[in-house]
Amino acid sequence: MADDKKRQSEHAAADNGVVNPSGAFVMAAAPMYLAFIPVTTYLTKPNSIIQSLTHALIKLLPGVAPTAITSGRAIPALSALYLFWTFGASGALSAGGQAMGRAQGLDNAHPRKHVGSLSGLPLRLRSAHYALMENFPAFALAAALAQILAPNDAQIVNLLGYHVIAKLLVHYPAYLANVAVPRTLAHISATAALVNVCWCLAAGQ
Repeated sequence: MADDKKRQSEHAAADNGVVNPSGAFVMAAAPMYLAFIPVTTYLTKPNSIIQSLTHALIKLLPGVAPTAITSGRAIPALSALYLFWTFGASGALSAGGQAMGRAQGLDNAHPRKHVGSLSGLPLRLRSAHYALMENFPAFALAAALAQILAPNDAQIVNLLGYHVIAKLLVHYPAYLANVAVPRTLAHISATAALVNVCWCLAAGQ
């Protein structure tokens, strides 16, 4: 009787596309996004290393004076950097990966026709690009709210800076290098930083 019920449940799961029910345990990672919120708060305190790194990134942008950091323009500067890398640089690298993954090179007439056959580094270049694009809307929302409500709040700017640093300097390279743990931790903590931004803004902190 028990075996029959087990088989019935397995058939029902298979009918719904579930071939490995134990994979559901991965869902337990969801609370980690909340658990990392206090961690990002600690890491992004004013005068922290993250603040120094954020300021260093901003100063790399041509034509952006250091005064942008203290005059409410740090968030647009971070946004420009993130926007360029997400849609420009990583997009070009993704296209290059597609060209490398096909003997005939990039089919620019139908650039997405052959993506299903990619593997290895070419696939990771494309996947890393799409991972950035998937996360950009959340950053854009948090950055827009921050620019409206708290453009000079050091902690808020640092949290946004942490997100950019984690995504561009840890998550993206780890994705290309196929190193799973830092890639995953960078993604979770970077997302937690954005939740933290919106939470702080909602609380008026």
